Amino acid sequence: MRNPLFTAALLTLALVLRSHAADKPSTTPEKTPPQDVVYDAHSAFEFLKTLAGDWEMSGDHDHGGGSNAVSFRTTAAGSSIIQTIFAGEPHEMISVFHWDGDTLLMTHYCALQNAPVMKFEKTDKPGELKFVFHGGTNFDPQVDTHVHEGVFQIKDANTIDTKFVAFSGGQPGETPAGTLTRKEK
Repeated sequence: MRNPLFTAALLTLALVLRSHAADKPSTTPEKTPPQDVVYDAHSAFEFLKTLAGDWEMSGDHDHGGGSNAVSFRTTAAGSSIIQTIFAGEPHEMISVFHWDGDTLLMTHYCALQNAPVMKFEKTDKPGELKFVFHGGTNFDPQVDTHVHEGVFQIKDANTIDTKFVAFSGGQPGETPAGTLTRKEK
């Protein structure tokens, strides 16, 4: 038979912990506006899932005119998110957000016919999803032009500013920026 004093102590501890949890406001990403969250890799991935749907892009991230359509969709049983830009155009590109263990990666399948890989890097800036160079295929990063890093700055659930840095000859070059706005249904 259990010690009644030990059981009473456990019950008291559970009640104290429960009352403290009830008094403390939630700061989880689910309860905080997305622009106010300081993201780690897992909360960033969960936020990216909420982008599913159709968006429009404005700004200087242009590859010759045409479509400004952007879409996000979740695939592979929720383990990957596909972003498509310039859908249906000759310069259509996709980026796939996916995991490698606990590392959140973004592989960008570019109209330059290469595939740079960037990994999520946690920052202290609320609403910022930053991806930094992590390798890639079909290019030499010291010579060839490629997307090297990028930032998604969340303004609200329906507006995201983007800024990417392209490298060429091993040096930063173009910095295409734009704003993604969710299309109304």
